[in-house]
Amino acid sequence: MKQGKLFLKNKKTYFDYAILTFLTEVEDFLNVKPGNFFMLQANTLLKKPISVMDCNKRDKMLKFLVKKIGKGTEFLYNLNPGETIDAIGPSGNSFPIDETGEYILVGGGSGIPPLYFLSKQIEKSRHTVVYGGRTKKDIVPIFGKSAPTIITTENGELGIKGTVIDGIKKVIEKNNFKKPIILSCGPEGMVKAIKKNFPDIPHYTSLERYMACGFGVCLGCVVETNEGYKRVCVDGPVFNINELKELK
Repeated sequence: MKQGKLFLKNKKTYFDYAILTFLTEVEDFLNVKPGNFFMLQANTLLKKPISVMDCNKRDKMLKFLVKKIGKGTEFLYNLNPGETIDAIGPSGNSFPIDETGEYILVGGGSGIPPLYFLSKQIEKSRHTVVYGGRTKKDIVPIFGKSAPTIITTENGELGIKGTVIDGIKKVIEKNNFKKPIILSCGPEGMVKAIKKNFPDIPHYTSLERYMACGFGVCLGCVVETNEGYKRVCVDGPVFNINELKELK
């Protein structure tokens, strides 16, 4: 984990979302895995933890997806190309994957960035993405044909009318996965619903928590597990769903 600068090269917006493409000269920033996050300068007292959406070492590029939901994220959303911000990272652990696994990647709203990053590292034949939102404004068109993707919206404006639960059922019907594993990131209600509906499928989730420091000192992001309290910033953010007491 290092501290350094990020230079905003490009920005694309989609309703309340902004895809921010940064360049950096900090080599350690580019040693990043899906699930890792950075603490980004946000014009507030505390930096904001934002998951990495993509990384390209050759171009020294890091990409983040930000949803405008508060003062800090609004600052990031309003950045313009040419501006520079401070950053600390990469922090946290990553999703467990191996060469034989069959994966269902489930993201809700602003929880999709680490799953986009992850999908680029798994063969198409071994995974499907389920991307859910309330309306089409929550579905940022980032995947294209890069990954098999099922979209769900609660009002039916885009994709299947329903929730990610309906999307996961569709994946199970269509694919011949023998031992699927769910990897998720999104609102806690969504994660709980997945656990309730698919209790027998192994499930790892990336938790979203407020945190002050991002390196394990402030204890502001602790979560209760079967082994006591753990810090989301350094022990997570990715946990086996069965070890989380708060989500039982």
